[in-house]
Amino acid sequence: MVTQKILLVDDEPKVGVSLKESLEALGQDYAVSHVLSAEAALAALAANPIDLVVTDLRMPGLSGLDLLTRVRRDQPQLPTILITAYGSAEVAAASRRLQTSRYLTKPFHMEEFARAVQEVLAQPPAEQSPRAPLTDKKLERLTQRLQDLRLEASVDSVLLVDAAGQLLAEIGATDGVETAEVIEPLRGCFEAPAAIARQWREGHAFNLLYHEGVRFDLCASTISANLFVVMVFDRRQGPTRIGVVWLYLKRAILDLQNVLLRADDSPLPADGGPLAQ
Repeated sequence: MVTQKILLVDDEPKVGVSLKESLEALGQDYAVSHVLSAEAALAALAANPIDLVVTDLRMPGLSGLDLLTRVRRDQPQLPTILITAYGSAEVAAASRRLQTSRYLTKPFHMEEFARAVQEVLAQPPAEQSPRAPLTDKKLERLTQRLQDLRLEASVDSVLLVDAAGQLLAEIGATDGVETAEVIEPLRGCFEAPAAIARQWREGHAFNLLYHEGVRFDLCASTISANLFVVMVFDRRQGPTRIGVVWLYLKRAILDLQNVLLRADDSPLPADGGPLAQ
């Protein structure tokens, strides 16, 4: 049996020890570790592969929601459980937005907690972190950010495409380029980098695909597991400065990921940081 690693995050040592003991008593092949802060949890996540994060809400420094925002950005497939004694409609909504696998309010029975952990870890990876549908409002915000990217990087056209090859947005146009001819060959191009990221227990990786053509240059990158962006440059307008393009693209992808994580009516912070609590 493969050992599954669980990271408990709670600033109260006694609570952390109780949760850890309740899981160890199951007799499952779990390796359970406990840290006292979200900052320590981020360090642990960076150092070792983790199969499940269980975090309290209110802690000194970064909150549990701050931690879950970072986890969802950096390791989108990693299942999470949020526990709190301060449950509210707002916290529940944030928990759904951050796609937590379970949301438990204190007080709860240890049996209920242990059962929730078992159920989450027993789910296939594809079911552990369901993805919310792309709403019209989010699509509008994604399109607005891609419009800015087109101006920043001097791109002729920018395409937003989903994993099924559906064109969701097209900003600008490139004379002589059919979008379907661009999209179809790209659909499978990010499968190998995604497989490497899964193998190394990484979250989202900035996977860049660059094609330098005779008349057109093309630059593409994943935004999430379900979305990628394509930029087309007409070489008649001058050579593509790929270093500059990559800088603007990477910044844009971080903003686009924040749009995907936020509620539809939640404004983006000026620094592209996590959700305000």
